[in-house]
Amino acid sequence: MIRISRRITLGTGTVFGLGCMIASLVTLLCLIFTEDVYALFHEGGPVEGMSAAFWFAAALWLTVHFVRNSQWRMWHAVVLLCAAGMRELDWDKAFTQEGVLQLRLYSGDAPLVQKAIGAAIVVLILVAGMRLLIRDLPGFLRRLPLMRADEWLVVLVVSLLFVAKTIDGLGRKLAPFGIEVTEWVSGFAGHAEESMELFAAILILQVVALHVGRKAPR
Repeated sequence: MIRISRRITLGTGTVFGLGCMIASLVTLLCLIFTEDVYALFHEGGPVEGMSAAFWFAAALWLTVHFVRNSQWRMWHAVVLLCAAGMRELDWDKAFTQEGVLQLRLYSGDAPLVQKAIGAAIVVLILVAGMRLLIRDLPGFLRRLPLMRADEWLVVLVVSLLFVAKTIDGLGRKLAPFGIEVTEWVSGFAGHAEESMELFAAILILQVVALHVGRKAPR
């Protein structure tokens, strides 16, 4: 843990600090114009919008880096970052009768064009995910013992997203087991989910900064 903390210095943590500052400023500005604190965490609200913005910023930064260094073989990372940003904005179900990840879109009476576009998007994401697992995961696992900030921040991001998705719709998930969740607990879980997703998006931007900085010529 000591070695990790030494890696995350003022220089390498600048993007993370700026991201947190921007998120805090946007949240404070929103609180000035609304008395409903809960509105900040609603679907399509400021917190969700900031999460998407950070995902897209990471994708754009990585794209510029790949283009400048002719690293086209890493295109799958950009696709997955864009997919995460679009998912935050619910774009996966905004332009079709059903979500592109839902079987009803392809088995129902949706227009053929929507089915074709949805299938193409799903295939693209699957191919990108498979490339990430086959091409990048082995090296990622080998570098974990080196205790570099990049890899362990990614582990933290995956952990945050896993917990966030687990508590998303907590009342609905526990209902089949006969467990009733109070409105306060359900609201708390929803706010915690959106907050963790925002934090994960900021961390991903920091991971991109570390990757670009390490690959930059000295």
